[in-house]
Amino acid sequence: MKALLSALCAIAALTAPANAQDAARAGQTLDTAHEDVALGLRLCLGGGSDMEAWAQTFYDAGFTGEVERSAVNSDTTHRLRAPSGAAEVELYYGEMPEYCAVTSGHMGVAAAAGVLDRVMPTLRPGYARKVTTGPDGTRCVRYEDPTSPIGHVVGVLPGGDSNECTENGTSRIYSSYRV
Repeated sequence: MKALLSALCAIAALTAPANAQDAARAGQTLDTAHEDVALGLRLCLGGGSDMEAWAQTFYDAGFTGEVERSAVNSDTTHRLRAPSGAAEVELYYGEMPEYCAVTSGHMGVAAAAGVLDRVMPTLRPGYARKVTTGPDGTRCVRYEDPTSPIGHVVGVLPGGDSNECTENGTSRIYSSYRV
């Protein structure tokens, strides 16, 4: 038992901030991630019929990145980094319905759900809030357009390729159409 307790204390010492300055920096990173994710989400939801103009709003807001255009069709993907680097955006439009996702390695699903809950009621007041609880108790929030069964959905999942509602310290807010 003593060995287990010693091992746990050693792990805690390794993962804890080394000093108050490191702890403050971690707090700043989370605050910055909140700002970057909220900005990315607002811009994702600001799309319109002119896709190039929509993409330009990200650059105008200070995002930087690259554009990938298909050589065989109109598929276009913008991979963008937020001004402080605490979030990234992937914006797709072309042959399929447009898609916009904001990811962050600096905030988990619960924190991203908080951003979603602050932004969505002001930008899409008629959307219905839905919650899915994952196997580890994580609550993944999504907002759906109630006027159409194949309408718009904005939700949060962990970062990466997982579609399972779990907390891994990363997040992905997506804006897409149910097709």
